[in-house]
Amino acid sequence: MSLKSSLSLIGTKRFTPILTASALGTFNDNMFKNALIIMATFSGLTVADLPSETVVPIAATAFTLPLFLFSAISGQIADRYDRATLMRRAKFAEIILMLVAAAGFLLNNGWILILTLFLMGAQSAFYAPSRVSSMPHYLKPEELVAGNALFGAVFFLCLLLGQAGGQLLAAMPNGPQIVAGILIVFAIAGFASIVPTPPSPAANPDLKIRWNFIIETGRIIYFATQLPQVLRPLLGMAWFYLFTAGLMTLMPLLVREVMGEGAGLVTLFSVLFVIGAATGSLAVGALTKGRDAIIFTVLGGFGLLAINLYIGWQVATWVPTPEPVGPIAFAQNPDNWHLLIAFFASAVFAGLYIVPLQAMAQRRAPVEKRARLLAAGTLLNALGASIGQLGLLALSTFALPIWWVFVFVGVGTGLIALASMRYVGSPNRPYSPS
Repeated sequence: MSLKSSLSLIGTKRFTPILTASALGTFNDNMFKNALIIMATFSGLTVADLPSETVVPIAATAFTLPLFLFSAISGQIADRYDRATLMRRAKFAEIILMLVAAAGFLLNNGWILILTLFLMGAQSAFYAPSRVSSMPHYLKPEELVAGNALFGAVFFLCLLLGQAGGQLLAAMPNGPQIVAGILIVFAIAGFASIVPTPPSPAANPDLKIRWNFIIETGRIIYFATQLPQVLRPLLGMAWFYLFTAGLMTLMPLLVREVMGEGAGLVTLFSVLFVIGAATGSLAVGALTKGRDAIIFTVLGGFGLLAINLYIGWQVATWVPTPEPVGPIAFAQNPDNWHLLIAFFASAVFAGLYIVPLQAMAQRRAPVEKRARLLAAGTLLNALGASIGQLGLLALSTFALPIWWVFVFVGVGTGLIALASMRYVGSPNRPYSPS
């Protein structure tokens, strides 16, 4: 599909309501999390008198923990019931949660905010399988990659806007009150936007829901291992979340310890990454011809190999300035342009890499197990992000210099690209039991 054809999906009743609701939800999630972090770091917000450096990781865990606890249950529910109905209920629940969050911001109560963050993670865990598994129902096979590309681009942009909004507003006078109001308005708008979504009938209406999340988590992972054509893209996506979460976690350390700069440069790198990833996602939507588009994963993987090796070399030989110059002066210095371009290019390649994998998993998963298999993907993504945040940070802190992390990410992604080459040009067809 061309970019024009891809953008033609916007405005359709089968696509726009979900895209809009998901975009508003992504914005709210990131505004909430970043406002909480800023308040804990600079405004004295605390939980049980814990220091801010402890509250911040607690907040991050509070949001990701429900993905481990509830993905297996939510996948079953999304296979058992109409997914459009489930998405509407999840977005209505978001309104209630944002009202509770608003109370937490107005009262400056850390306990309320952490609890709400946990419940928001649970809401996301129940929304995601319904949204992702409904894509092959609402989109034609030749539209699936383009639809995921648009979702990817909008996700990255809303992530950036929510992050910036939360950080800037929370630090302003009356900022928490403003954040509270925005969260409520956007939650209501998200529910209103999802209401017109056409039905997405249950794929397995006779499925018996099993509520033991430990056993069911093992079951959905087992399902995935029995379908390697689905497991491969799921693992490829988990690797993406591992290295992006790891690199974002390491970025402040890289800027402070290696470059001798301040937090402003971290923000600049974050903006470059988000815009680059959105650009890469849109490029896939513009250039794909309706196939699995695995060629873009291959190109993205090899691009990440080359760019990360280059960035690693630059980091290993970097000579910091005697005094921090700030992000504007850093960007205005032509000597730094090559590094900024490299960070942007790495994000573009990351966008190329990830979009086809999501479409492949959606297309190849058998209909009656699709939501559970994609819920397994959500769980693997959360696991990958957790390993990336903790593992790469530990790797750089206790074992190897930071530049080795870029080498590790580049080589790992290059190996995935190499393994993916065998599937370039494979037929565009869904799962078949034969």
